[in-house]
Amino acid sequence: MPLDVVVPALLPPADAPAALRELRLPALERWLARAPLARRVETGVAQLLASAYALDPPPPVAAVSLFAEAGLRDGHWLRADPVHVRVGQDSISLHHAAMLDITRDEAAALLESLQKLFAPDGFEFRAPRPDRWYVRVPRGEVPRTTPLEEALRRDVFRLLPRGEGRVNWPSALTEAQMLLAAHPVNEARESRGVAAINGVWFWGEGALPANFARPYAAVYAADPFARGLALLSGSRLVEHAPAPDAIDAVRPEETALVIVDGLEEPLHRGDPGAWAEAARRVDDTWFVNLPEAVERFESVRIILPSSNDTLVACVGAGTRWRWFRRGKPLSSHA
Repeated sequence: MPLDVVVPALLPPADAPAALRELRLPALERWLARAPLARRVETGVAQLLASAYALDPPPPVAAVSLFAEAGLRDGHWLRADPVHVRVGQDSISLHHAAMLDITRDEAAALLESLQKLFAPDGFEFRAPRPDRWYVRVPRGEVPRTTPLEEALRRDVFRLLPRGEGRVNWPSALTEAQMLLAAHPVNEARESRGVAAINGVWFWGEGALPANFARPYAAVYAADPFARGLALLSGSRLVEHAPAPDAIDAVRPEETALVIVDGLEEPLHRGDPGAWAEAARRVDDTWFVNLPEAVERFESVRIILPSSNDTLVACVGAGTRWRWFRRGKPLSSHA
């Protein structure tokens, strides 16, 4: 049984702080030195999953994720993720909700105001979690969007959603930003000296497809898009696998997927110390014990998405004997 182990946010981007780029992970670096390596064009977990499940672009990340979180099937959905917007002299940049610590009461109050603002356009907002929002829009108003991960910390002027219906999406973003910036929730946050929840980012557009491929017999993931794909395709779904020995066996011809979490939140929060601690924990729990995993699963693919592409290392029974290959720093593979 082949095993795919996806570790998001482990390869540090080229512009990452030195504390991230200088981190050494001995066990993982040893496997990357010994295993055959390949590069894939996908630049994130959502793109990787869309490719694995043979979804037409753009993948309906919002609709699939909301199915996992709330069981909703109907309609055309977008993610409407809360963000912190910073306005510079010549640019506007977005920062992830992980740095905002949004409470459920704050999310409810902000969404109530957004719902009133956009009700005439036929929008319907949902928030199964305080930091993850969705909006259903009429079919003819679905825009073309840029995924949040691609828009973070970039000048978003050229990345704004664009549609062909009645809704002017760049104006809608501006209206939402103006509403949120003046909202009592953000007045209270600013009085406490914390960042405002002063924007939303629309992305992940689409409706649920009629049919799904089933590339994995078992999926271990907390990511809502991965969970939705597993449920819709009929895979066995488990929320978490802390280590390789926690994965139950399936038939030899089947494949399992694990998405190792814990790294994305500290990266988005700008906490290199917490990120480094989480990365070392992944090295100790997953890659130190990889020989046992290879014996159980015959082959293991280590899949490391980055902002440029995705690195794939194929570890098989003979990989461990290539001891003469010296490991390079993890950042050299980014």
